[in-house]
Amino acid sequence: MVRRPRRVVVLALAFLLAACTAQVAAPRPSDSPSASANPTATPRPTNAVSDVVYLRSVGPGGVANILAIDARTGATLRTLPDGSASSDRSTLLATEEANGATRTLVRRLDLGSGHELGSFMLDGTYHALWTDGGQTALSRDGHHLALSIYPYQENGDWVTGFRVVDADSGTAEATLDLKGQSTFGFVAMSPDGRSLFLNQFGEGVTTMRVFDIPSSTLLPATAIAGVRKQGGFRPPPVFSRDGRWMFSLDAGAPGDCTSFDGPRCTPKAEEQPYVFALDLVSRRMLSAPLPMEQRSTDFEKYLLWSVAVAPDATTVYAINPALGVIDEVDAQQMTVRRTASITVSRADEGMLAAIGRFFFPVASAKRYITGGALLSPNGDRIYAAAYKGIAVVNTSDLSSRAVWQSDGEFDALALTVDGERLYAVSNASGKIAIIATRDGTKLGELKIPAFGQTIVRIDSAR
Repeated sequence: MVRRPRRVVVLALAFLLAACTAQVAAPRPSDSPSASANPTATPRPTNAVSDVVYLRSVGPGGVANILAIDARTGATLRTLPDGSASSDRSTLLATEEANGATRTLVRRLDLGSGHELGSFMLDGTYHALWTDGGQTALSRDGHHLALSIYPYQENGDWVTGFRVVDADSGTAEATLDLKGQSTFGFVAMSPDGRSLFLNQFGEGVTTMRVFDIPSSTLLPATAIAGVRKQGGFRPPPVFSRDGRWMFSLDAGAPGDCTSFDGPRCTPKAEEQPYVFALDLVSRRMLSAPLPMEQRSTDFEKYLLWSVAVAPDATTVYAINPALGVIDEVDAQQMTVRRTASITVSRADEGMLAAIGRFFFPVASAKRYITGGALLSPNGDRIYAAAYKGIAVVNTSDLSSRAVWQSDGEFDALALTVDGERLYAVSNASGKIAIIATRDGTKLGELKIPAFGQTIVRIDSAR
């Protein structure tokens, strides 16, 4: 009887926290951060930088644009329509509806100036394809472009469509029209433009498929040698410089242990996390299992995995600062070379936050990292988005070097070409932090008008 009032108070606090959490949840792509309604209304020339940042911004209704932002003042210099960026980020194949939304105008734009370099028209309404991490469906050689319709339902079935065209003339190369209980999402395009990799979503299973462009045929899943069905959360992939290899991680199927005082659960094989490499040319998947101890039943930590690849694509790093682990994987042998513990980057939010996470683990885990890890230009350190702040890890011995901006939640990271400045997108605060990589000093910040998915390009000051 004495403890019952305390239980009631704890539950009341938990429900109160959940209500508050729902109001301050990080914005999704269709939301606009309320703190940054108009970033260009009052430019603040206070940032100690002179870069131009190109941000893919996704506003209400999923409308995306490329914003060219003056990093010194925060002013938007240009707003470009959404499109497919070339691998060197010099041009943009922008798509726009035309003729009463019955046709699509594709314009080739110089990304740096916005000047039009050419255009062609397509019948039907299509839009550009992006991965969450910023990869587009334009082949590495720039000759093949894949576009998609917006999926819709018809008589209980999902209708999805893809079209591959010559990126210079708009001549049709292949068309894929699908109707059924599954939907399909873009994964990657091979550098030679012969394969379009898709995820098939349906009946609680996600399966990777490949669309053979020369024959205009959707091949069975077995066409990808060694392919594995998605077991759990997969962060946005990263790619080798030549565009041939795609790397990601599968965090493993979430465990179903619910007993806190009963027998210890034995993990199932599908719960084991693993790193995988997909050869986009030969259509084969290789995988390297990670230690079973790195699986997590904490939903927030489970979603904070990121992957980074070395410039020569011989080494892949899987890192989760929230779990305090990093793995170094030999990308040629697909074996784990080293595993290390790093500083657990999580702020102490007090008893109320702990109660909220215990009772409402999913309600508070609304953050989605789209570009959470990258290497410095000389490869001596890794920067990774943590639960709070940015973890900095030495690649020589996988030791923790520092945690920068420990009061922020960051979703996408990008470096200047010289590696001197790190730009970190925080959709929770509606800002981009600018950090000096020499010592972690904050050089300033930029307000952003909507969900910042990825930084497409940074032009450093001359």
